[in-house]
Amino acid sequence: MKNLVTIQTPEYVKIPFETAGLVTRGIAKLIDLLCVSVILAILYFFGVLIASFQAMVASEDVLTSMELAIVIVISAAIPLIYFTMTEYWMKGQTIGKRVMRLRVIQDNGQSPSFFAVFLRNVLQLVDMLPFFYLLGMISIFMNKKEKRIGDLVAGTIVVCEKKKQENLFLYHTYPYLLPHEKELYQRLPVISGELYYILESFLLRRDALYPSIRKQLAMQLIQTGWPHIQIHPGQEEVFLEKVYLYLRETSYPAQYPYLIPQYFPIEKHA
Repeated sequence: MKNLVTIQTPEYVKIPFETAGLVTRGIAKLIDLLCVSVILAILYFFGVLIASFQAMVASEDVLTSMELAIVIVISAAIPLIYFTMTEYWMKGQTIGKRVMRLRVIQDNGQSPSFFAVFLRNVLQLVDMLPFFYLLGMISIFMNKKEKRIGDLVAGTIVVCEKKKQENLFLYHTYPYLLPHEKELYQRLPVISGELYYILESFLLRRDALYPSIRKQLAMQLIQTGWPHIQIHPGQEEVFLEKVYLYLRETSYPAQYPYLIPQYFPIEKHA
């Protein structure tokens, strides 16, 4: 089941997000740890070459205590540097998160600051306690927004990205509203982010439904979000498309999914 949360931006705009669960975050973490392992292997390889060359020239031990200490420090610092720099420069993503279509954002919906990214990654040491990220997994499981301890302290949240390639076909209206339509829909109550997400999902996937089920779901959406509205039979999707356009423009602004007009009314000639 998807876990949906509504985040309010500094402009007081509410945007629904799907939080990332344990499985997708775990896979992303494994991919990132593989990347870290590759980086460490490359560094160790060149480090051994340099140390071996020094030993041949100076006739000393291959690895002194000072050099061993440096190796330990680098081994501990590389993961922190990797996660911090990738999440900051890639605006909330690491290589693993990009593969799994996840992103770290701040509680206000903005890209995380350097301090927030650094703090949440430093606190991975706490989330790892007592072993295998057990404390972090418990925190994610218990928290409504699926935050680990680092996210709670840093004020961040890991969310799933919408698929950019999805197209939303409009069969009953143009991809914009006329001024008098905006005035009309302005009087309606704004639905929650969770219900808006369901509305968008219905409009995206309705073509795969049987006509009877499609009509029933459209009526249920209207009854749930706008119980006092009376819609003429057969006009349910007309209303849902138009109210979706209005909400997308005002309360839940977004670039995706793409709107594809399929509404081509036949003009009547005198």
